[in-house]
Amino acid sequence: MVFFMEKKDMIGEIKERTNSVIIKDFVADGVWIQYNSAGEFKGPKYHATHMETAEVKMKMDGTNEWELKAVEMTSEGDAVMITGKGTGRQERGKPTEGTFSGEVTFMTNSPRLSSINNTKGWIEGKTKGDEADIKVWPAKAPSMPMEPMMQPAPSTAPTYPPPPQA
Repeated sequence: MVFFMEKKDMIGEIKERTNSVIIKDFVADGVWIQYNSAGEFKGPKYHATHMETAEVKMKMDGTNEWELKAVEMTSEGDAVMITGKGTGRQERGKPTEGTFSGEVTFMTNSPRLSSINNTKGWIEGKTKGDEADIKVWPAKAPSMPMEPMMQPAPSTAPTYPPPPQA
């Protein structure tokens, strides 16, 4: 974990609390769980409310794989979307405590926050009970592969320009 980096190098910090937990499916090596959380993002470029859904595959050995989607809203009305993927581990003998890390990507169409659009970040966090403390740093290289664990719903929107007619 990189918690030793200087605070001035951080993209921001997230403090969040889990609002709901949904057991999605049992699989041979664990269970799929969905966590819905809300909290606050504080960074040098913006301060915002933070809402997140994480799909987590909890494995029998105490490790996990996760994928998240989050949206942050500033008081000025700017929206920032975040996607990410990573891994974690529960503390032995403490099922509600653990650590996690992974890569995230920030997306926004806000002119005020255009400098963070498509920014890659590296997150490291700790959970205890229903609370999580997360630090976001500039992504370290090489970045982890971002193949989706979840398949997106097929789009019904037309593509533009339309494909050429044969």
